[in-house]
Amino acid sequence: MAEFRITSDDDGIDLRRLAAALVESQGWPRDQVSIWENRGSGGVVVTVDDALLATGEPDPLTLPRHTRSDVHRACELLRHRDPSLRGVDFPGLRDEAARFFAAGWSIADLLHALSHRHDGAPWPRGEGYQGIEWLEHRLRSWKTPTGDIRPSVSQEAAQLRIVGRAGLPEDIGMPGEQPAARRTATPEAARAAADDARRLMRAGTRTTSDALGHRERTAAHINRPKGTQAPGGDDWG
Repeated sequence: MAEFRITSDDDGIDLRRLAAALVESQGWPRDQVSIWENRGSGGVVVTVDDALLATGEPDPLTLPRHTRSDVHRACELLRHRDPSLRGVDFPGLRDEAARFFAAGWSIADLLHALSHRHDGAPWPRGEGYQGIEWLEHRLRSWKTPTGDIRPSVSQEAAQLRIVGRAGLPEDIGMPGEQPAARRTATPEAARAAADDARRLMRAGTRTTSDALGHRERTAAHINRPKGTQAPGGDDWG
């Protein structure tokens, strides 16, 4: 077991909570980690299973691919793993896959996309389901209607973990089943808004004798229902 202690000169800091946040940020299972207070010398002591601290080699299938040589080797591995790609022209495969790698996808993400739709349903396999058209059709499921790359399966899982830790609902940010109906202003509200706009424009406009004369000539040709008021507040008779 590995052991380390967290101390602070600030009595206002919750060290147990700080230690719990550290454990969660490392992704350590809580049943393999112990947090307890050291009442003798103060602080919090955290003990961790040695297996959690062992650094193994990262899985090459989950690593990002950025350089041209990395993308080239990744496409060779894709052709080896997915039999439906063996008849695909390699430059076409490389150009199509490069867009997804540029969006942060890994080889494992692309292998999942080649075997599953975006909704999780499996793609059919076998004779006839090969070639560049079939490749483009499958990857089109992982693009938006505008052609942007959707989050990969691993990126979506990471987002859900973050949302879950924050205590937010998993469907946050997703569109509702029924879009909200657009409200239309009533004719009365539209006329009132237009009158308000004219009053604001009049208040912010420099008043001259020509402007006053034009206002009087315009008002003389406006016919309003009896009993209504002009924008200035006077009855129109």
